[in-house]
This record gives sequence, C-alpha cells and structure tokens, in this order.
Amino acid sequence: SSPHALPSLLGAQQACSRGACYPPVGDLLVGRTQFLRASSTCGLTTPETYCTQHGEWQMKCCKCDSRLPHNYNSHRVENIASSSGPMRWWQSQNDVSPVSLQLDLDRRLQLQDILIELKGPMPAGMLIERSSDFGKTWRVYQYLATDCASAFPQVRQGQPQTWQDVRCQPLPQRPKGHLHGGKVQLNLMDLASGIPASPSQKIQEMGDITNLRVNFTKLAPLPQKGYHPPSAYFAVSRLRLQGSCFCHGHADHCAPNPGGPAGPSAAVQVHDVCVCQHNTAGPNCERCAPFYNNRPWGPAEGQDPHECQRCDCNGHSETCHFDPAVFAASQGTQGGVCDNCRDHTEGKNCERCQLHYFQNRRPGASVQEACIPCECDPDGAVPGAPCDPVTGQCVCKEHVQGERCDLCKPGFTGLTFANSQGCHRCDCSILGSRRDTPCDQESGRCLCLPNVVGPKCDQCAPNYWKLASGQGCEPCACDPRNSLSPQCNQFTGQCPCREGFGGLTCSSAALRQCPDKTYGDMATGCRACDCDFRGTEGPGCDKASGRCICRPGLTGRRCDQCQRGYCDRYPSCVACHPCFQTYDADLQEQARRLGGLRNTTAAADLWSGQGLEDRDLTSRMLNAKSKIEQIQMILGSTSVTEQDVAQVASAILSIRRALQSLGLDLPLEEEVGSLPGDLETLGRSFNRLLLQYQNKRDRSERLRSADPSGAFRMLTMAFERSSQAARQVSGSSGLLSRLRDSRREAEELEMQASRGGGPQLATLHLEMASLPDLTPIINKLCGGSRQAACTPGACSGELCPHNGTACGSHCKGALPRAGGAFRMAGQVAEQLQGFHSQLQQTRQMIRAAEEAALKVQSDAQRLETQVSASRLQMEEDIKRTRFLTQQVRSFLTEPHTDAATIQEVSEAVLALWLPTDSATVLSKMSEIQSIAARLPSVDLVLAQTRQDIARARRLQAEAEQARSRAHAVEGQVEDVVVNLQQGTVALQEAQDTMQGTSRSLQLIQDRVAEVQQVLRPAERLVTGMTEQLSGFWARMEELRRQAQQEQAQAAQAQQLAEGASQQALSAQEGFERIKQKYAELKDRLRQSPTLGQQGSRILSVKTEAEELFGETVEMMDRMKDMESELLRGSQAIVLRSADLIGLEKRVEEIRGHINGRVLYYATCK
Repeated sequence: SSPHALPSLLGAQQACSRGACYPPVGDLLVGRTQFLRASSTCGLTTPETYCTQHGEWQMKCCKCDSRLPHNYNSHRVENIASSSGPMRWWQSQNDVSPVSLQLDLDRRLQLQDILIELKGPMPAGMLIERSSDFGKTWRVYQYLATDCASAFPQVRQGQPQTWQDVRCQPLPQRPKGHLHGGKVQLNLMDLASGIPASPSQKIQEMGDITNLRVNFTKLAPLPQKGYHPPSAYFAVSRLRLQGSCFCHGHADHCAPNPGGPAGPSAAVQVHDVCVCQHNTAGPNCERCAPFYNNRPWGPAEGQDPHECQRCDCNGHSETCHFDPAVFAASQGTQGGVCDNCRDHTEGKNCERCQLHYFQNRRPGASVQEACIPCECDPDGAVPGAPCDPVTGQCVCKEHVQGERCDLCKPGFTGLTFANSQGCHRCDCSILGSRRDTPCDQESGRCLCLPNVVGPKCDQCAPNYWKLASGQGCEPCACDPRNSLSPQCNQFTGQCPCREGFGGLTCSSAALRQCPDKTYGDMATGCRACDCDFRGTEGPGCDKASGRCICRPGLTGRRCDQCQRGYCDRYPSCVACHPCFQTYDADLQEQARRLGGLRNTTAAADLWSGQGLEDRDLTSRMLNAKSKIEQIQMILGSTSVTEQDVAQVASAILSIRRALQSLGLDLPLEEEVGSLPGDLETLGRSFNRLLLQYQNKRDRSERLRSADPSGAFRMLTMAFERSSQAARQVSGSSGLLSRLRDSRREAEELEMQASRGGGPQLATLHLEMASLPDLTPIINKLCGGSRQAACTPGACSGELCPHNGTACGSHCKGALPRAGGAFRMAGQVAEQLQGFHSQLQQTRQMIRAAEEAALKVQSDAQRLETQVSASRLQMEEDIKRTRFLTQQVRSFLTEPHTDAATIQEVSEAVLALWLPTDSATVLSKMSEIQSIAARLPSVDLVLAQTRQDIARARRLQAEAEQARSRAHAVEGQVEDVVVNLQQGTVALQEAQDTMQGTSRSLQLIQDRVAEVQQVLRPAERLVTGMTEQLSGFWARMEELRRQAQQEQAQAAQAQQLAEGASQQALSAQEGFERIKQKYAELKDRLRQSPTLGQQGSRILSVKTEAEELFGETVEMMDRMKDMESELLRGSQAIVLRSADLIGLEKRVEEIRGHINGRVLYYATCK
C-alpha cells in the first residue's frame, strides 16, 4: 500500500468544526532512525560469516561487516527504514534468540499501521508491543507464530474482545518456492474491530505510543540438505510505521518542533507538534488553552469536539483555572475560576465588587471603572461597615437615611460624627409641626403647620386657635362689633364678648349671666366659684356648673395643681423638658400594669381571708402590695427624681423575688402566672429609663464641667486689671519726670542759697517741706486710702506696705495689679512647661506605635510565608504519597514478586504512623479556624493603624502650632489660654488614639502567637510523616531491586528448567532407544558365551542411563515443589493486595480531607 494511505476512519476526514479531526498520516520512521536500536546485530565488532541454502543441495555463504555504516555488507538496524532502499537490511547474529528491535521516541505519536518485511528465514515466534509512558510500562499488541499452540500455548487465538485481551495470529505463509522473506502487517483498527467502542476511542486507546518493540522470540528450525546446516538468524529489510502526531482529535495537521534540529538530515514525514483547534493547547493538545478552562478538557469523540470554553471574567482578568468543585456545584455547566481579578473586583467570574466598593451604574462607564469606592458620609454611616456591593447603599446609623447616609430621618436633625445615632430628635411640638418633616435637617428649625408660630411650633398665630387639631390653627372669627378683641382663647376658641352678647364668636345676644368668678342664674341668685383664681382664666368657672376653667399647665378641682408634664411648684408651672414627653407614655403603661397588679394582690388578700394558713406567704403578699402602692404613688407624682426611680427599681426587684419564692399551688394560678413576666418587663423598662436618665445627667455634668467660660472670664478680668495698671504706671511717668525737673531746679536754688540766700532760702525751705503732697499719687499707685499728707517734710511709713497676700479682684493700685499680672504670667509659663512634657510623651507614644505596627506587619508576613510553605510542603507530600501508593500497588501486583517481599512491604506500610481517623487532623484544623476567626484582618488593622498614626501626627502638629502661638503671644493672656486649651484637647485625642492603636496591635500579636503555637505541632507532624515516607521510599526501592534480581534469576531458572526438561525428554527418548538396543544386544549375548569389551561398555552405558533418569525424575519433582510454592506466593499476594487496597482507601480519605482543609485556609473563604 502507499505510504500516505489513510485508514478507514480517516478516509472520511472531517473539519474540526464538526467534531473530532486527525492529521494526515505518514511514515514515522523517516527522519527518526536515530531512535532505533537492536539487541543483536551481525558484524558490529568483527566480520561474521553466514550461510543460506542456494538451490536444493548447495549452500551460499556471505560475510557481514557492520563496523562501518555504509559498507555494502553492513546490516545495521537503521537499514530497515523505507528510505534505505531494497538492497539494505538489518540482520542479527547467528544462532542468537531472542532478539528485539526497539524504537524509543522523544514524544508521543499516534500509530495506525505496522508493516514488517522479513529478509531471512521466517521466525518461529514473535510479538509486537508498545509503551505510552516512555518505557515505564509495556502492552502487547499481538503475538505471531507459525504455530501459536506450540509457541505461545497460554495465549488464545482470534480477535481481541476487550482492551486487555491479547491474541495470537499465525504468521503468513512464505511465497511458493521461496525459502526466505515474507511480510507481517498489523492494522490497529482491524485489530480492535471486535471491541465495542467508537472509532475515536479506538484511536485514543490503541494509537498512543512513545516506544515500539518487535520481539523475535524463537528461531525456526531449518532443514539440513548438505554437509553443513544453514545459518539461523533474524533479518528485516523494511519496517514501515504509518501514523501522525498524537492530538487527541483536536488538530487536522502538525507543525515542526520550534526547538528541534533543522537541515535535510532532520527532515521527517510526520511533524511533532499539533496545530491545536477546539481552544486546546500543548504539544499533543492535551490541555485547554489559557483562559479556556470553563469546562474540563477531554479528547474529541466523533461528532462531539469537546471544545474548551472561554472563562467569563467580565473583562477583569486574562487568566483562569478549572475547579472541579465549582463545576460540580453548577451541575456541570461551568467550572472556570478567574485568577487575580483587577479593578477592585472579586468572585469566581470577577462578578462582584470588593469590600468597600460597589457597582458603577453610570451609563457608558469603562470596564476599569466597573467598581467605585463607597461614598459613605463618615458622620452618618456606621464606622467600618461596607456599603452594598450592588447598589452602593451605605449602612446608616439609627436616625440617618439616604444612599450615602448623609440625611437625617424625618423628625431628626443635627448630623454629627460624634453622635452614635447620627442625628438627634427635633425639639418641635408634635401638634404644631409638620408630620413628614417636623424640622429642617440642616438647621433644626421647626417647620410649622399653617397659622402656627413659635420656635417650637407650639403656639397659634394671633387671632387663631385650635392647635390641638393637628392640622394647623383656625381663625378665631370673633364678631368685630360684639367682641372686645379679635383674639380668642387658643384652646377653647371663645371670643371675649361685650355685655349682652354671647356665643363662641359673640355673634348672638347673650342671656343675662352672673358676673365673672360667679355662676348660676341671675333669677335665683349667683354663687361664688370655688376656685383658686391664680390658676384660672376667663370668667373663672363655668357659668352653669361652676367647674373651674384652668389655665394651661394647671389642673385640679380648684385649678391649684400643676398638670402632668409641668414642673416646679404651683402657681408657677412651666413645661417639663421634652424628654418627659418621650418617657411619659412608658410611665403611663407601667402605671396601668401596676393597677392590674394591685387588683391581683387585692385578690390575694381575699385568698388570705379564705383559709390560707401560710402566714409567711400572707406577709410576703402584703409586703408586695405595699411595694406596688409605693411604686404607684411615685409614678403618680408630677416630678420624678433619680432617687424615686432607684426606689421603684428596688421595689420591683423585691416583688420579683417574692413571686419567685411563692409556691405553685396557689389558687388563681393562671392569673398569677403572668405576674413574673409583667414584673420582668416593668423592671427592664425602669432599668432602661434609669440608664437613660443617668446618661443624660452625666452628659449635662460633663458639659457644665467642660465649659471654659468661667476661666475665660477670670483671665479676661486679670488682663483688664493688668492693662489698667499699665496705663496708670505710664500716666505717672509724666508726673515723675516733672518731679525730677523740680528737683534739679531746687538743687540749683540750694547752690545759689549756699552762696548767699538768707531769708529767701528759709522761705523756700518751708515751701519745699509742704510741697508737693504725694498722697493722691500714692493712693493711685498702691491702691490704698491714705488720709495723712505725704510731703517731703513729713511722710512716715512705707508708701506701699506689703501684707503677703494677693488682693484678688478688689485690687485698684497699679503696683498690685502689675504683681498679679506677673504671677499670672508665671502660672502660664508653668502650664507651657507641662504642655511641652505632654508633647514629648505623645511623640514617644507615636514612635512606639509605629515600631509596634512594623513588628505586627513583619509577624503577619512571616506567618503568611510560614502557612504558604506548610501548604506547599503538604501538597508535595500528598503528591509523593500518591506516587508511592501507585508504586506499592504496581510492585505488589507484579506476578514475580515473592511472598516474603510482599510481607516485608506490608509490614513497612502498616508501620507508617498515620492518624487512626480524621479526628486529629480535624481538631488541628478547627483550632486554626477558631483562631483565624478571632484574628482581625491584618491589612484593615494596619490601615487603621496608619490612619491613627497620621491622625496622631496631625494632632501633634496642631499641638506644636498651639505651643508656638502661645510662645509668640506670651504677653497676651487670652490667646495663651485659648491655645493651651486647643493643645490640651489635641494631646488628649492623640493619646486616646495611640492607646487604641496599641491595644489593636497587641491583639494582633496575641493572635499571631496563637496561630504559630498551633502550626508548630502540625509542622512537626508533617515533618515526621515526610521522614517516614522517605525511609519507606528507600526501603521500597531496595525491595524493588531485589525483586527484579529475583525475577531475573527466576527467568534464568525457568529457562534452565525448560532446557533441562527438554534434555530430560531427549534423554528419556535416548534411554528408550538404548533399552531397545540393550534388549537386542541381550538377545545376541544369549547366543554368545562371553561378553567381551563391548558387553562391558553396554553395562556402563546402562548404569549411566539409569543415573541420568533418576536425576531427571528428581529435577521434575523439584519443579513441582517450586510450582506449588509459587502458587502459595500468588495467594499471599492476593491477600496482601486486599489489605493494601483498604489501607490505600484510608490514606486517600485522610489525604482528601487534608487537601480540602489546606485549600480552605490557603484562600480564607
């Protein structure tokens, strides 16, 4: 046939788009003869002569010299290629059997057809086998023999029915008249015609080869027709291997290997590398192409191309991998998982945004802008909470709304970061403000209903009334002629009528009524209203019934009590704080419950009068009744203090204890059974009320204590006094200069007088003694009240006496005020010094926090590296364990492995220490998982730490600026105080921030230490298992070598046994012939009287024949014993294989669990 002929399957080649496709075929040997080798070749070392029969009675002898490859009589193995020509062939050495021809390829190819043209005598037996794993394992294609029954008695004849079924076919007969030559052809599709499988499966199963071997097992016997027998050898003139590159049905042609040799000598008919289709890749299309891993790879079959599908990563990744778990979870629709998602996306398809990012809903947004950062208002959003990854809706505080949490809910205002609820409730009247938006969210200004006024929308506009309607105020509509004023009562709508008119609007003539502060009928007489008129309004009481008409905020029969919700003492009743309205409903509800409890306790009093003999129970019920009455009295009071609330809480606690101690056999059990629940609810309500009251009281006290207005006023007054003293001192300087001038004039006059003044000098002395009077100046300078004159002639005592105490705010003199200012400056200097030391301490805390953050980061990175290394080590150990298991299985299933070796391997496997079950591994995994659950995100904590450090640095810079400003304006007391306050607040915030950061860093360090403590035993366990496996591996290799040696010895022994058996058979046949000859000789001897020399020889031959026969029988007995021993070894192998299969399943379960846990903790999802 032609070298490019196609098989029946490939004859109808189809395009790759319609299913499986295959490249065209060619001769695989062309260009690959360097991969051929033969176990025996004639004339390689020295020339060798061989003889063949020539004609009927003649012999023809030739010389084989293969020392040089191109000699005319060289018969090397490369001559069997089709390109060598018909006059070249390969030939083995004479009388050498068995001999093999082997082709060792450097890559996987697809074989289709084998053609062997024989040159010498037809062999008696041969077989063709192949390997698909580069010679590790071999599988026989077919046995061939002139007589299959004698050459291969253990092999059946006919067509194979399964992949493991191997049959023997008879060799073709030589052409008539030819003693040499013949062809052996093997088509793989014809060979698999009896196997029920698709053509694609047959190609996949039968055609995959990396090595091919032709074994000539036995030389054929040659007839001897002359003095010398012909030479016995094997010879092949041509070996043709039709095939193509192996592409699993995913390519229709092949290409040269890019890294292979070039040139004419390397020209091949069949190239190595597949040009892959169906989105596959690899030299043999054995895997899916990058980014086409959405389905598992598989070979193409018939009309199904098994095309690899592209991963869907939404444009955020260019790489992906196949995950069997994802494929199984999707019911076999998709299994691709994208790698390294970009643009702040995550998920197996990069389909969702990362934490703190959400989908960009802007039309026309690019792929890179698919996810944008959350836009949450830090004042209204819950700190650290991520937004919705789809809508971007932020997690708002309790009283905040909006997608960005930047709006207060209706009825709330004042959005601030410091408020844990975001906004506070509007301080507006529920009657006069709008229902949907009671106040403006930004300013907090109340939004009133129509005709409602007031900062809180709690008043009707002038000439309007009926605020309680909840829909705004209505006009008074007073009759302008019959009313005294257009303003009516805001609550009743009654207009003030003129005498003789009545009605709500004074529009009707009124009957004669009693005057104000009286009631009744003018005809029968008017009576005085029994009211306290300090609390009434209008006429004082109702004209018909005499009921007192109370002012707003007052109640009682005589209008002499403050109404509920109004505080202070009568008659000055003012509205309570707005928080009272919030809790009043709860208090009323508790009062109603207490009323029900009082009825129940009254029933209990009836029980005590109906025969209850437990006096202790009766006393406890009476005590509970008194407690309830005390609670009711407190709740009925108009003002409730903290002590009252605490008293109510203690009373409820005592009642609860009393109820818990009561017996369960009381009457009316159904009514009493609800008491503990009611009291529990009542207690929780009062505890909540008490906590809220204490929080508000503490907040108010902090606000009062933090108010710097008092210190500011004191410093302002001190500064004013210092400025006034400075002005006085500057004013007195002019007077002192004038005094110096006067003194100089006086000295000049004295000098003139000394030269001769006389009476004028005496007069001048008198004037100087009385002038000037310094008393007013001294009083201004010293702040005193001196009355006596202070002249140069008479001024006793100190001008400004010191009593050692500060005069305080009553100081008036310039000197005391200057001294006070000096002392104040000293105090400010001390505060600056303390402020400087606090700055140094904050700087040290920041430096320590930075060092701790760096240490935590390095520990976290080291832990991550350690976990990754452990995971890689475990994966490597799992691979080695899997390979070792396969090696053990193949070793134990070898037919020539003896029982002792199997016993030794089994004991070594059972001696390996593994967890008896997965509990040990699960406990370690659970421990690591629990620690990892408590471990905060290192990246988030480090990011928060960096933010805290940046904030601390900013606060420190602000403090430094405040200190600089304080130094710059040291003489200005007000600026110094303000700067000191700002610096102190900044320092306190920085210290609080650094303390929180230090606690977070310490928490991370503790968690890291815990994880390391858990990982160390796991590492030791893995290391121990690795050492055990390494030792077992070495032992396994040694046993394998011993088994191979024993196998070789067994084969040699088997050959010797077969030779011995043949010799024994031939000896037995010779012995029979000798016996016949001996019988004939014996007959002859009977006729002859003497034996002679010939008779002695016959007797010795007889003795030797009998000894040889005995040895043959003994050898056959030993062979039977060896056969039984081999049978017992085979049974032991079966038993040990069953044990190892169970052990292997157990190891597989443990390995699968460890692999799952490693994958779980490696990805942290």
